[in-house]
Amino acid sequence: MARRRSNTRSSFGVMWLGLLSLVVVGWMGWRSGWWPVDVAPAETTTAVDNSSLEQARRAATLENRVTLPEQFEPPVIAGQQLAPIVADSESSFPAASANDGWRPIGGSPVAAVPTGTNDPAGSPQIRPVAGQQPVSPGLKSLSEIDSLIAGGDVVAAHRALSWIYFQQPGQRARIGSRIERTARLVYFSPRPHVLPAHTIQPGDSLAEIAPRYKIGWQYLSQLNQVKPNRIRAGQALKVLRGPFRVVVDLSEFSLLVRTDTEYVCRFPIGIGRDHSTPIGRFRVLRKVPDPQYTDPDGRVIASATPENPLGRYWIDIGEGYGIHGTNQPDSIGRAESRGCMRMRAADIQQLFGMLVTGCEVVIHR
Repeated sequence: MARRRSNTRSSFGVMWLGLLSLVVVGWMGWRSGWWPVDVAPAETTTAVDNSSLEQARRAATLENRVTLPEQFEPPVIAGQQLAPIVADSESSFPAASANDGWRPIGGSPVAAVPTGTNDPAGSPQIRPVAGQQPVSPGLKSLSEIDSLIAGGDVVAAHRALSWIYFQQPGQRARIGSRIERTARLVYFSPRPHVLPAHTIQPGDSLAEIAPRYKIGWQYLSQLNQVKPNRIRAGQALKVLRGPFRVVVDLSEFSLLVRTDTEYVCRFPIGIGRDHSTPIGRFRVLRKVPDPQYTDPDGRVIASATPENPLGRYWIDIGEGYGIHGTNQPDSIGRAESRGCMRMRAADIQQLFGMLVTGCEVVIHR
């Protein structure tokens, strides 16, 4: 009997020792980055929907925590004249300087809009800044830029092309295909690196890393072609320094995304009827996935439905105006809204992921 009890105790001891060893090895592996860090980009529950839209919704909940206005963009009533509003001139960026690549005409970020005026004087526009030197002196010809691209120096080539784009607008048609190519490599491809790579630490998530660079976590995920919940400790991420700026050209029905000095991408948009889209300098106040819509009669249109005129994403710039999707894609490139800017579904999803609250939005004609 004594031997049998001794053998039983010995078996239990070996079993507990084995379990303890597994726990220790597992903990050391996690700390050392041997195992994947399975984290979600925001708050998680026991049953997490990891679709891109659900991740955006959770991140926006953490980022904003605000009550949304009931009215975003009322429908346009035929024949109704809508006076444009004057935007708040407060900006999350320093005032325009010679290094910005643009400056508002008239000397102030937002000029007063006279009542009944459809084309207010003093609206900010993009134009060359006198006396500014190119980023890479001497690299002005397309042949030299092509040599940089052929040699693999895409970053330097894109800087030179961006300088031409902003300082020599008449050359935009000539460099269009080149700058789109270099922009895709620099801003939408995991290679080449512009800044030193960011090394993921145990317990990190994209939602924690992205704000350090003032970019959206969805964009960081797309840039590195990684799923937010499958990153691992020790993994190197390509990062870029934000925030991005948005420049809307109403006369061209276009929305440009740029940095202080470089071209990033450009989208077609729909704008307000009868010059109802406000002119001036704004900032992103909140980002809302799947916004609900309430029409002037109080009828509520649920989010994520085909009838919702706001589409799947809303970027609020204040005073009830914003950039959003649309259930009328044929209105892109036309002036049919009450003042908001409409984008195609894929375009607004990409823009939504790139911007963060506080990003500057300049609207000019």
